[in-house]
Formats: sequence, C-alpha cells, structure tokens
Amino acid sequence: MNLSFRQRIAVFKRWILTQNKPIDASDASFSGKVATVLMLGFGMATAFGITPGTSVRTTPAVSVVEELGGVMDGPTPTPGNYVQQVQIRAGDTLAALLFRAGVDDTSALDFIGSDPKARVIYQHMAPGRPLRVEHDAQGKLLTLRFPEGETSTLVVTRTGQGFSAGVEQNGALKRVVQASGTIQSSLFAAADGAGIPDSVTRQLTHLFSTDIDFHNDLRSGDTFSVVYEANQNDFDQLIPGRVLAAEFVNKGRVVRRVYFENSDGGDYYTPDGKGSKASFLRSPIEFTRITSGFSAARFHPILKQWRAHKGIDLAAPKGTPVVSVANATVAYAGWRNGYGNMIELHHGNGIDTVYGHLSAFANGIHTGSKIHQGDLIGFVGMTGWATGPHLHYEFKINGVQHDPLGPEVPRYASANVNAHNRAQFQSATAPLIRQLDVVRGSAQARFE
Repeated sequence: MNLSFRQRIAVFKRWILTQNKPIDASDASFSGKVATVLMLGFGMATAFGITPGTSVRTTPAVSVVEELGGVMDGPTPTPGNYVQQVQIRAGDTLAALLFRAGVDDTSALDFIGSDPKARVIYQHMAPGRPLRVEHDAQGKLLTLRFPEGETSTLVVTRTGQGFSAGVEQNGALKRVVQASGTIQSSLFAAADGAGIPDSVTRQLTHLFSTDIDFHNDLRSGDTFSVVYEANQNDFDQLIPGRVLAAEFVNKGRVVRRVYFENSDGGDYYTPDGKGSKASFLRSPIEFTRITSGFSAARFHPILKQWRAHKGIDLAAPKGTPVVSVANATVAYAGWRNGYGNMIELHHGNGIDTVYGHLSAFANGIHTGSKIHQGDLIGFVGMTGWATGPHLHYEFKINGVQHDPLGPEVPRYASANVNAHNRAQFQSATAPLIRQLDVVRGSAQARFE
C-alpha cells in the first residue's frame, strides 16, 4: 500500500501503542512526537530493510522434499485483501502480533479475548508458532488461522454479525522427504545437523536395532540416509510420518530397510525381500555402554575375588528405561540376592533373559504378565551388589547363560516376502531403492 506522510506517522504511533509496556496519555503524546521526528529524519525510508553489507546467504539444506500429490487447503485472498503469515516471537502480545501481520482491529481482539473457542490461542502462543491472517486494505481482520494441534487449525472468521470461531481438520499435502547425515559424535547429533526430526531418528534406531548397537558399534564417519513421509499443513510446516526406506553404513557394512505394504499389512524388509524384524533386540537399553562383558573369569568389585560373569553390565543413569528384548511372559519380578530388584522373562523355546539391579519395576509387571518386544519393564538402578547404576543383563538357553551379543542369540523372526508377492514387492520398493542411491550419491558429493 502507498501511504501518505500522515498515514506513516499514524502507523508508527500504533506500533508504539502495541508494545508490552503500559503507556499513559503523556507517553502516547511523546511517542507521537518521536514518530514525527523519526519520519521527518528518515524521509521516504522503507519500514523494513537489510543493512548494507549484511549477508543473507543461508546454509544449503540437506533435506530434499518431493511432492506426492494432493491439494492443500488454504485461504485464497479476495482481490484487494491481503494474506500474511507471521511467527510468534518471545514477548509478543496478540495485539502486537496481529499488528505486525497488518491487522488493526480492536473488535477482533475483543472477540478473541471473550470467545471460549478463540481465546485458546492465548494458551498456545509460543515462540516460533505460526499465525496466518487475511485482512482488508483498512486492516480489518477477515480470517485468522492458528495451529491448535498437529492435525487441526483454529479459525476465526468475520461474519455479518461480528465473528465466529471453530476448529478445522488440516488439509494436508503429502510429501516425501530425503535426508542423509554423517556420524561425528552420536546419531541424534548427526540427525539434528541434517534437519531430521527426532521421531524419524527414533524409527531408524528401531529399524536397525537388530544389526547395530548404537552406542558401541557407531564409528566417526559412518553414514545414514532416509526417505520418509511427511504432511505439509496449511502453515507450510512438515509433519514427519513413517520411514519408507533407510540405509546405514556402519564400519563399511551397508544395511538397508524398505517398507512394503499389501493386503496382508505392512512391514520392513531387506531389499531382497528378507524379513528384518528382530527376534531379540541387541540391547534392552538405548545408547548405553558395556562396562563389563561376558567372561569366564572376572574380578568381582564387591566380593574381591575372581569368578565368572555370566552376563553383561550396561552402564546408564539411574532411571533409564529398560525394555523387553522380545515377546515374553514374566517368570519372576522381585528381589533376589545380589541381583537386587530383578526381572526374569521366559520367551519360549528354552530361552530366558534376566535384568538385574533395577531401581523400580514398570507398572503392571508381575509374575505371569504378558509383554511384547520393546515394552517397558523397569528402570536402571544400583540395587543389590552394585557399585554404580547399571543394568546386569543375561541371556539363557536351556538354563545356560550365553553372551547376549554372541552368535547363539537368534536375531531374525519375521517372515520373508512370499513368492506370490515377490513381483509386487520388487515393483513397489524399486523406486525407494533408487531414492536411497540418489541420497547416498548426493551425500558423497558434498564431502568430496
């Protein structure tokens, strides 16, 4: 809009009046004088600009986003009206936020403050959250859209009688996102650097938990690539979903997973169609370290004598969650001598696992409980004969302890793709494999 000199002064005065500090009449009068002086001093200077010499370059994005299809809902402005999206800043009032978006409408503010549905915006105003408005040339609010949750939007609309408020389900545009990273310190640090959401990173740890111990096996220079679904909502935000394909290169060994779904359901497989679901997880704790391995002779730190250590000790802070490494029935949950608080799980086929020195048991854990792989069973502690917080973990076959990381432990349990679905599997997963190849090639090119 082209504003007259007096209109620019009025705009600047309104901006001062929307700040958080209470302003009395004398302050308002003074702010008008300040506005006049500033406008005279700067003449036709624009309201917003970039200081000469300021760099506006951004770091190249690692993620690549592709459109799958679909139509995204969103406001289409009427000619002569304006749509603007702004982000909430620390210390913002709603009045200041709306004014920054071009809205100067006290009746809209009054409605939002009094309407039960609309005023929830005050409860969710956090820095970084978006708000989108449509207003006319005079600054009167026509519509306001604010994300109430991941799948819904609060909408305030001007009507003939005033305003109305309601909640709409987001119209989303399906996307496929590609990203890759290189390990320097940890998986989550590398994923953050690549712009990969934590929910996707957690999926990666589960996908590769059969093959990779993410604390002990990772090496600097290991790489990973991922292709995952996302929904782009009305505010151009990407909401991550399911991983479609992933690759991890650990110590030179390439491990891949692809998602395949048919009438029997969906699951993850190796690229040649082999089932990849773990029969037994490599570790009952995420991101731990082994302080004492499986050994026929170890110097006991409390008994001060050499004796066999028929399990492994996994160091972790007190309270760290402990999960079941496979489907099981609780054979015992309680106190047992040097083990302290201990759980023993029976998995069938003569296999049992033991978890010792727990600080507490998870709710519902008792003898006879049925649990599934990955279910929470307890928390790391130092009960019993323990000099520091850790988990003592044993793996028994027909009553005899074996190294939990040894070759005797069965790893794969899920079925392979059957011959009937083989052609469909190859057709559905071939594009995902090609995308992994592209992501890996792009990542290698960045580091050459």
